[in-house]
Amino acid sequence: MLAKIFNQFNQSAVKLSSNTLILSLRESYIALIPFFIVASVITLLNQWFDIADKGGSHEFLNTFNTLVWALFPLITLLSFSYYLSKNLKLHSIASPVLVMVCFAASTGYIIVNEAGIHIDSKGGVLYSILMPIFCCYILHYFASINALKLVGISTISLFLRKHLNLIFPYLLTSLITLICIPFISDFGNKILAFLMNYHQDASVFDKVSFQMITAHMLWFFGVHGDNTYHILAPAAYTDYQVLEGLSSYNFFSIFVLLGGTGCLWGLIIACYLLKNAEHERSIARISAPLAVFNISEVMIYALPIVFNPYFLIPFLLAPIVNGFIAYQLIDHGLIVLSASENIPWFTPVLLSGWMITHSWTGIALQLVLIALNVAIYYPFVLANQRHNITGKALDMLVKRYSAGHVIEDKAEESFAKSHSEQHIEQYSLKTVTDALNSGALALYYQPKMDPLSQQIVGFEALLRLIKNDGEVMGPWFLATLEQHKLMHVIDSFVIDQLEVDLDNFARQGFHPKISFNISPQNLLADGYKRVVKAFSRFPNQVEVEILESSYIEDFESTIELVKYLNKHNIQCAMDDFGTGYSCLSVLSKLNINTIKLDRSLLPIDGNIKSAVLYQHLAKICDELGFKIVAEGVESKLHEDVVKKAHIQCAQGFLYNRALPYNVAVELLKKQHHR
Repeated sequence: MLAKIFNQFNQSAVKLSSNTLILSLRESYIALIPFFIVASVITLLNQWFDIADKGGSHEFLNTFNTLVWALFPLITLLSFSYYLSKNLKLHSIASPVLVMVCFAASTGYIIVNEAGIHIDSKGGVLYSILMPIFCCYILHYFASINALKLVGISTISLFLRKHLNLIFPYLLTSLITLICIPFISDFGNKILAFLMNYHQDASVFDKVSFQMITAHMLWFFGVHGDNTYHILAPAAYTDYQVLEGLSSYNFFSIFVLLGGTGCLWGLIIACYLLKNAEHERSIARISAPLAVFNISEVMIYALPIVFNPYFLIPFLLAPIVNGFIAYQLIDHGLIVLSASENIPWFTPVLLSGWMITHSWTGIALQLVLIALNVAIYYPFVLANQRHNITGKALDMLVKRYSAGHVIEDKAEESFAKSHSEQHIEQYSLKTVTDALNSGALALYYQPKMDPLSQQIVGFEALLRLIKNDGEVMGPWFLATLEQHKLMHVIDSFVIDQLEVDLDNFARQGFHPKISFNISPQNLLADGYKRVVKAFSRFPNQVEVEILESSYIEDFESTIELVKYLNKHNIQCAMDDFGTGYSCLSVLSKLNINTIKLDRSLLPIDGNIKSAVLYQHLAKICDELGFKIVAEGVESKLHEDVVKKAHIQCAQGFLYNRALPYNVAVELLKKQHHR
């Protein structure tokens, strides 16, 4: 029962993590990490060294922090709009401009009156998330309606055509937004007023709990919780005495938020305690120096904690535990406070404990609380590491939908260079970009079988396009992309996705040998560097399939390439041997590991000569030291020929078509348990 509940939770977590909206929010906040860090550091330096108070021209630094966080909603809105537009395949400049205009005009963030133009950050903080969602999804809907497009296929460029076709969707989105947002604002203000009135006579416990939970929930949903809470909440809920001589400011910064929002020292240490957790440890290493000064943005947005169901419970529980224990110990006199003035929030942990108590008891309390936070976070970090998607896997979820967008951008360059070429070429490229923009790239895995034992001995990774209706198609578009010199976009996707999937196979306890194809031109140019960077950490597990034509066109370079890949524990196979270029004399000069015999060599209708030729080719390759893979095994007749040729690795529809990653894993699990 528990296993079933956990599996359901895991499926929901992965589905939530891979949602376009969540991925866009994650990307947008990661892009803002430099802004968060630099803004915090400038504020710290000014407070430490009193730069503004020393005269000169730096008095503006006293209001720098206020200005930065007043602009925070606008900066967040632009970043989120950009990434959401990109992932919805809208134009990533035109769409954010529309969002920004609607935001400025309708939310009350910018106020225009007789005194001039002013900013009211309270009027914009929540709309920095709501407005991009509202505008982008409406624009996405209208942009998909063909009747609203001004220009069809024509001789003008893809770039110009796309923007002309945005005019009517733009207009309709603007009208709907400007009409609806005031009603949404009124409804939101009524809810906020109700909440504040409900807590009008709140106790200290109510105020602490409300601040703790509200700020952390805002963080979890992608909004900068602490600043948002202090902007929206009345002063009575942000500046109050928790106990005599202990302000809410000191209580939260010294005894609750140890390492920043979410008590991140506990999370950082928990990440270091994990085994084989490259992503988690990398983020912890980056976050630790910043956590010294209680800056938490990197950990929250890059791990991520935002919209990650695995971290919701500890993210709320750790500060609650810290607040409860600290309150009780101080209230009962076991921790005696010696300072009542506010200690800056960026004061490092342990130092702040000493400053507030002037004794080792403050330091001891902070150490105990951090240890408890580690215990709270560890099981959830472990579950996240084992079952959730993190790091590059999340990046690939975005990338698998963005290939068409990248190709479309490159196509504009192609148009500028080839305007005088046949119109049909532009039409074919438009067809490809439309198909990619309306679907998602994926890697599927065709099993390679031992014909005798019927066991899986490896896979070939094959590119597929998944349409919106779920139909899976082969990569029919590759010839067009190669013609326009755009294959590097696809090759980049294949390499990155295979790297992610190899990690996922390993997490499931499997290390299958996997072969894949990339464009020969890109491989010989500098693609081999990306291959080595991605796969050298999977020794002898990855095999690059090289077309026989590559040897014919540039024999010496191909030989050197194979040597280089072998040196880095990446094997090579000659793909489709026997398809027109084959020369037996070449075999004696090859330094590859595997020969893949093309399906065209297999006999049709029991052709005895074909069977004899196939068996002798296999024998020659075997005696020359090559491993052999039989391609295109589609019938028992084919399998019999392969068995008689003593070939120990075959692939084809007789065994299985190309399968999604999760189905391939299930096959390996079934084989393992036999």
